[in-house]
Amino acid sequence: MIKLTRAFILAYGLLSATLYCCLMPLWEGFDELFHYGYVQHVSTHWTFPVIGETMVSRELWASLDFLPVSHYIQPQLGRPSLKFEDYFRLSDGQRAELRREAEGLDRGLRDQNSARANYEAQQTPLTYFLLAPVNAVMGAATLFGRVLVLRLALGLSSGLLLWWGTRRFCQRLGVVPAMEAACLFTVLSCQMIYAESCRVGNDAWTVPWLLFYLLAVAEAWDRPTLRLVVLLGLLTAVGLLIKASLLAFLPVAAVALAWRSPRMVVVWGGIVALLAGPWYARNLILYHSLSGNVEATSGVGAAEILNAARALPWGRSLAYTAHSGLWTGNNSFTSFSGFTINLVLLALGIGLGMYSVRARRTVLEVGTLAAVGLYGVSLVFITLAFFHSSRGGIIGPMPWYLQILLAPVLGLAYLGMTRWLAMATVGLWGYVAVVSWVAKLFPLYGAVGAGQARAGRLTAWWMAGGSERGAVLSSLCPVPAAVLYGLLAAVLVTLVLALGGVMRALRSPRV
Repeated sequence: MIKLTRAFILAYGLLSATLYCCLMPLWEGFDELFHYGYVQHVSTHWTFPVIGETMVSRELWASLDFLPVSHYIQPQLGRPSLKFEDYFRLSDGQRAELRREAEGLDRGLRDQNSARANYEAQQTPLTYFLLAPVNAVMGAATLFGRVLVLRLALGLSSGLLLWWGTRRFCQRLGVVPAMEAACLFTVLSCQMIYAESCRVGNDAWTVPWLLFYLLAVAEAWDRPTLRLVVLLGLLTAVGLLIKASLLAFLPVAAVALAWRSPRMVVVWGGIVALLAGPWYARNLILYHSLSGNVEATSGVGAAEILNAARALPWGRSLAYTAHSGLWTGNNSFTSFSGFTINLVLLALGIGLGMYSVRARRTVLEVGTLAAVGLYGVSLVFITLAFFHSSRGGIIGPMPWYLQILLAPVLGLAYLGMTRWLAMATVGLWGYVAVVSWVAKLFPLYGAVGAGQARAGRLTAWWMAGGSERGAVLSSLCPVPAAVLYGLLAAVLVTLVLALGGVMRALRSPRV
C-alpha cells in the first residue's frame, strides 16, 4: 500500500509542477525575464555573459509592451509597462490582441541588444548552458512556447529529483515508511517549492541537490573509498556551478573528510577546484568577488554589517522570513493567511522539538544540522547586506532562498513526530495546497485580484459563467484555460488520493 501512496505522491508533485508552469504568466516568476535573458544570450552567442556588458535582447524588452507585470516590479523595470490591474480592465478583444502581438514578435529581435543590462549575468553557468540547446532547437516557437518548455524541463526534473532525494534521505535517517510518505507529501505541497523551480532560473535544482550532497557526505564518511569521494567531489562541483550560494555548504564535506580520512580531502578538493575553480577565478578577476554578486555587497564591510545588525528589526525579519519561505505569490508577492501559516510553523516547531529529544546524532543528522547552521549564517549576512544597501527597505532574505532547507528540516521533524502530530501536519499542508490553487493562484491570474479575496467573491467567480474567466486566463497564461482546468482537476484528484494514502498509513498503530 505504501508503494502505491508514494506513486500517488509522485504523480501529485509532477502534476502540480506542470500546472504551476502552465498557470504562471510570463515574467511573473522571480526575475524570470532576466534569467531567461541569460539562457537566450548563451543560445545565441555561446559565450559567458558579463555584468554591465551583457544586455537583455530587444525581443524580451519589447515583450513588456504587451505583457502585464506586477506593480511590485514595475518600478524596477524603468520603462512604461502595464499592471495586472489595468490589464484586467481591458476588454477580451484588447487582451487577445496583446497576446497576438506578444506571440508575433519579430524573431530578428532575439539577436539584437536592448539598452537594458541583464543584472543576472553574474549567475553560475551550468543551468543556463544545459537549457540553451533546448532554447536554440525551439527557434521557431513563440516566446510563450520557449519559456514554457524550459519551465517544464526545470520543474519536472526538480520535482522528480526532490521526490527521489527525499525518499533516500528519510530512509537513511531511519524514518519509518509512513512518516517518509508524510514527508514526501508535505514537501511537494509547499507552494514556494513550485514558485522557485517552475520558472526559468538556476534555483530549481538547488533544492534536491542538498539532499544528495548530504547523503554523499554520509556515505563517504562510512566508506571513504576513492570512488565515493570522487562522486562527492563531482556532486560538489556541480552544485557550485549551479548556484554560488551553495559555497556555504563546502565545510560540511571538508570537515567530514578531514576527520575521517585527511588524504581524501585532497582528492575531493582537487576535483572541486578543477571543475568549479575556473568559474570562481573568473569572478575574482572580473568582479573582485568570489560569488560575483557585487550589487548587494559592494561597499558593505564589517562596520556596515554591525550597524545593520543593531538597526534590523529582528522579530519582524524572522516572521517575514518564515512566512515568505512557505508562501509567496510569485512576483505579485501576495500572502497566505498568517494564522494558517503560523499553525504550520507551530506544528513544524513541535516536531523539531520532539526530534531534539529523540536525536541519535548520526553522521547524516549532524551533517544536516551543520548545513542548516552554515546556510543560516549566510542568510543572516545576506539579510544584513540587503538591509544596509536598501537603507532599511529589505528586512529579510529573498523568499526563494529558503526552500533548499525544507526537505532536510522536514525529514528531521518527521523523525521525531508522533503519528498524531504527523496527521495534523499533513492535513494542514493539504489544506494549504488546495486553497493555494483554488482561492489564491487561479483567482490572482483570473482577474479577482491580488488581495485577500472574500469567500463570497471567490465563490461567485468560480460559479459564474466560465467564458470571461477563461478568456482572461487564456490571454494571460502560457496555455489555454481548458488545459489549466484539466490540470487543476488532475492535481486535486491526486492530492486527495495521496493524502488519503498517507493518512491510512499514519493511522497504523505500528507507526
